[in-house]
Amino acid sequence: MKILTASLLLFLLPACLAQDKIAKPIADVALTDLAFISGHNRGEYEGGIVDEHWSEPAGDSMMGMYRYIKSGKVQVYELIVIEQTAKGLVLRLWHFNPGLGAREDKSEVLNYPLVRFTTGQAVFERPDKSARITYRAIGSTVLESAIEHTGKKTEVFQYQHSSD
Repeated sequence: MKILTASLLLFLLPACLAQDKIAKPIADVALTDLAFISGHNRGEYEGGIVDEHWSEPAGDSMMGMYRYIKSGKVQVYELIVIEQTAKGLVLRLWHFNPGLGAREDKSEVLNYPLVRFTTGQAVFERPDKSARITYRAIGSTVLESAIEHTGKKTEVFQYQHSSD
């Protein structure tokens, strides 16, 4: 029994140590850790086309833009930034209708602080826990974005990812 237990520990120890290397405390996550999001991300959603473009990390921010096109017409735009703040990384976004009419009140930027990070995955959540956005790299050619709102169906976007 002792030999079995020791063998099991020796087998599992490398996996446990590897997990420690890829998970980071939120305070230690830098913008450069989110470079996996950067690039052109294109996919399909509910019969339409979704495009999300992210800049490389620079200065204290990354900038993204999103559009959803259905039946040949833009349905929504988003301006998205991830900013380094004194408390850590925060994803901020604002939705726009076609014609760039803001969907939210002009003083209401939606803020999602980073709450969890492992290499290739970042989870941002509203302070009231009403919504969460997760970005996850699947290999080098797919970026998945999941948007969860309390009491609503989770929206999952699978983008073909290109860092060009």
